[in-house]
Amino acid sequence: MATRRQGRTGIFKGASRTPRKAAPTGPQAALAALKGVTYAWDLGSDALTWGPNAADVLGLSPSVLPRTGRAFAQMIEPGSGLDRRDAMAADERGNRTFDGCYALRLSAGHVLMVQDAGRWQVDAEGRPSLLRGLLRADPAASAPELLPAAIKARSALFRQIQDQIDEAAQLSHTCTLIAGAVSEDDDVSIGEVARALRPMLRRGDRCDALGTNRFALTLACCPASEAPGAMKRAAALIKADAPDLTLHLGAACSPDHTFEAVKLMRFAAQALDRAVARSETAVLHKMHHGTKPKAAEQASFDLAAILNDRRLILTGQPLVDAPSRQPALVQACPAVGSPDGMSAPTGLVRATEEANVALLVDGRLLELAADHLARHHEARLALLVSAATLRDREWLPMLAAHLGARPGIASRLIVQVPEAVAGDPEAALAPLNTMKAFGVGIGLTGFGTGHASLAALQSLPVDLAVIDGVFVQSLKRSTDDRLFVRTLIDMARHLGIATAAEGVDEEASARLLSAWGIDYMQGALFGEAKPLAQPETLLQRLRRA
Repeated sequence: MATRRQGRTGIFKGASRTPRKAAPTGPQAALAALKGVTYAWDLGSDALTWGPNAADVLGLSPSVLPRTGRAFAQMIEPGSGLDRRDAMAADERGNRTFDGCYALRLSAGHVLMVQDAGRWQVDAEGRPSLLRGLLRADPAASAPELLPAAIKARSALFRQIQDQIDEAAQLSHTCTLIAGAVSEDDDVSIGEVARALRPMLRRGDRCDALGTNRFALTLACCPASEAPGAMKRAAALIKADAPDLTLHLGAACSPDHTFEAVKLMRFAAQALDRAVARSETAVLHKMHHGTKPKAAEQASFDLAAILNDRRLILTGQPLVDAPSRQPALVQACPAVGSPDGMSAPTGLVRATEEANVALLVDGRLLELAADHLARHHEARLALLVSAATLRDREWLPMLAAHLGARPGIASRLIVQVPEAVAGDPEAALAPLNTMKAFGVGIGLTGFGTGHASLAALQSLPVDLAVIDGVFVQSLKRSTDDRLFVRTLIDMARHLGIATAAEGVDEEASARLLSAWGIDYMQGALFGEAKPLAQPETLLQRLRRA
């Protein structure tokens, strides 16, 4: 059985990988020191996928981590800074990158300042489709005394609401929170709204401003059954002096909906948003337990059509040798062919994980890659396959069949797998060793995201570690970010593993990486992905479509 150090593929000839004597820090420990976590946000399904250390970075239980972009957006403190949605809307130059700082509300009295940087991909119509980023906690800026006055005021409000919830729970009462909004076009201040509501306020009730046109009315002893009536009375009092006022109200109750003040406010705000959307005066929050979106089924249907029509094609982006800047190999990427012969990026790799057609897609890409290598004897390709494909029992026989039918291509092919497979090195070891025995190189993508421990890297037959682009993009941010990337490079060199950096778009970053000993670089600085030569029959088929 070939080993990592004895079974090197010819693709890596000339890479500087002289092992160092000092043992480097493990990748998980280095990421913990950075206080960062990677994430991927699929805008189509709104699914939010976190790196394995998300709970530690955010200080949340894994069970309550936000799993959708909408849920995460609800944690962001209003007006605390530029978030990813704002950055996408403000991107006038088409850079498709963002770098912002904002605050996350984790509990009534706990706010965490974070730095968020990343890049998004677009679909065939140029709309954002997949966003990948690095979220870093900033504990120093999160100190209560350093937070902006508006955030401090909201923290005080949440603590007061929490006290009312706790007191109501002790007395077996229900606490109702009403969130209200008046039109910014109406000449009515929140102070005037509060004065109008005084006749309905009892001991323990309060009215607080949430912004220039929003307010929160907390009723200490108001059952859920009486909440609609309370909103009706509040609306009547507010409109008594301004009948034409545009007013919307949304309510949530504790303990019916939650025991936490932050969630209670969130539910009331959601009800308020529904009232605005429906042009209704008042809406009471209801817990929904509907079925999940059928994004996976739709993805499966779309992918099946793409595969049946043989519209899945291969594009390639150059990986250059860092010292010479000369092309060393090509990163193969999937694309969907269109009738005019052009291609558009697609999120096939992520979709296949959910749609259970990973092997079909990766098998077709392998076929295209093998054909390309057979026709171009100097070509060298790196092909990414999903973790689901690696687990499939049919993958290894399929790979062996393609390599056997095209002798000589194995030494020019790297099969790349996500770093997540290193989270279970015992399960990954056998298929990776078998692929090494076939003569192909083994690449690990997303290096640094926290799945792989130092022990896993030492045990797995990895030839090439591709540092995740979210870390490369953050090189200009701080010394800590640069130190983290240098640690990854030193660690891989210590293990005799070649390194590549994806997402290198700036000359300054390329120079830093080269000085630190990176072996390969990939990114817009060296060329965008372009369609690889396809069989003539496929092009004819696309033109006839």
